[in-house]
Amino acid sequence: MKKLSFLALILASALLLSGCGVVYVNQFEDIPKPEAVFTLEVDGRLYYLRFTLDPAAAPNTVCNFVSLANSGYYDGLKIDYVYPTYFMRGGDPDGDGTGGPNYTIAGEFASNGFPIPGMPHARGVISMCRLEDNYNSAGSQFFVLFSRQSTFDGDYAAFGQLKAGDAESAATLSMLENSLTDRSCRPIVRQTIISVRVDTKGYVYEVTPYAPEAEAPQQ
Repeated sequence: MKKLSFLALILASALLLSGCGVVYVNQFEDIPKPEAVFTLEVDGRLYYLRFTLDPAAAPNTVCNFVSLANSGYYDGLKIDYVYPTYFMRGGDPDGDGTGGPNYTIAGEFASNGFPIPGMPHARGVISMCRLEDNYNSAGSQFFVLFSRQSTFDGDYAAFGQLKAGDAESAATLSMLENSLTDRSCRPIVRQTIISVRVDTKGYVYEVTPYAPEAEAPQQ
């Protein structure tokens, strides 16, 4: 299997990811795109969402998602919030918007100085949640869009799209969009993520956690 590590992309001709103190170059354009499959359970029935991930648009974000998904991190979690006509949110082990792994990743989007053009936030796009005031705070939480949200472009790391032509996935997304929710936008009937698995097409993806530059010593 071919191993893809974000740190292994350090080259002399690389592009600078500001804020990390490391230079990276995008070498993901010519490899097969990984495919993620969400298996959901709602009222005893199974539903499926299939995404084509795009490592060329957000390399380390995809590495992070693949690593978490294929380790079983998402298995058994819930879809925590559904905002009708906007998006659904999941991936939080605490279920209240505060949980995640014991690390974060750098935000791969324009407002954080990331040099690779991002994916537009269109219907069916999966993107990473983060704290509003911290561009490098994404961990495991993600959101999936029900409609085009251009205001997210350049401010959030979109990393995949609902698989084109997959009628079953499109139907599942519509089902989720029409979920009955309470006043806090939590689904009345919670959708359980039975599993998320990613077919990496024979490549190994390794995530690079965010490591801020050490503070300069005082003079």
